[in-house]
Amino acid sequence: MSSHSDSVIPAKAGIRDYWNVQTKMDTGQRRYDGHGNAVGLRNLFCVTLLLIFLATNSADAKPLTIAYPSTTWNTSLPLSMAREFNMFASEGLEVAPVYIRGGPVVIAAMISGDVDLAIMAGTTAVTSISRGADLVIVGGHTSQIDQVLIGAKGVTKLADLKGKVIGVTGSGGVTEFATVEALARNGLVRDRDYKLLYAGTSPTRVRALETGVVQAAPFSATETVLMERQGFPVIMEIGKTLPEFPFVVIVAHRQRLKAKSAEITALLRVLKSSMTLIQNEREKVLTAAAKKDPGSDIAVLRKSLSYSADTYSIVLTKKNIDALLYAAKLSPAGTEKYFTDEFILKANAGQR
Repeated sequence: MSSHSDSVIPAKAGIRDYWNVQTKMDTGQRRYDGHGNAVGLRNLFCVTLLLIFLATNSADAKPLTIAYPSTTWNTSLPLSMAREFNMFASEGLEVAPVYIRGGPVVIAAMISGDVDLAIMAGTTAVTSISRGADLVIVGGHTSQIDQVLIGAKGVTKLADLKGKVIGVTGSGGVTEFATVEALARNGLVRDRDYKLLYAGTSPTRVRALETGVVQAAPFSATETVLMERQGFPVIMEIGKTLPEFPFVVIVAHRQRLKAKSAEITALLRVLKSSMTLIQNEREKVLTAAAKKDPGSDIAVLRKSLSYSADTYSIVLTKKNIDALLYAAKLSPAGTEKYFTDEFILKANAGQR
């Protein structure tokens, strides 16, 4: 395991403690500045990266660089466990995960060829492709959004939201779409039954709940666990209400599909194995987290994993892509422009 500090969640963490900690698992990262350059920690403002190549002992190992958008526990877990249990080497891959903050910078890195694949929000992927980026979705990662609608104390069920204010991060984001769509499927219509307020980041939304500015707000799985500890009730798991909407997908440059075909298929096989491990051997995964950071709050991680573990999947279908296009307000025509299932089928069939 890596010796550098990768705090997960400190024991007895409170809500504000959580947002002062980088809740990440070590994936073996490098940093990227958006201009094709690897940069030093002190020279980077918007991107935080570390490079540790996952070297294999074989001279025939196939190199693969993967960008991903978040170092949080749930997002980085499949890559982290694949590294922890030597799954990349077993497929003959030499993988360099690259943490890149922000969808536009990820897209730029993909187009420039600085990274081979990217793990990113599905809506970001289809929006970029619709605007001309020569990219294509090649696999799934997180099949449902991990957001949970949390109520202010005393606001415990959907019916309590009538006439109330719900705080989301900002205008046009995936959280806004998912919250509004999930509530609509439960009979609550924006502006008729409730108002929406753009309430900013997670700490700001917590403060808005505490002060009564909003009466409900969505939070990630790990944030939800900490909110529950403070007595805030869970109203709705948003992802379960939108089961066809994939939160995070894997994207490749279309012009490099042939050259990287074997590597893409192998990566999907690795991620599938890692996801199966996470789903079926959760205590083993939690033990790995505890070894990495003995001060982490395993109880929080265990509960967080209960929200997210079953959402990991490499599988995608046309129905999932249609859901992304709907969320991004794009025409559903021509799914093949956005998605190929070639590599998913090969990975699931054990082909190379």
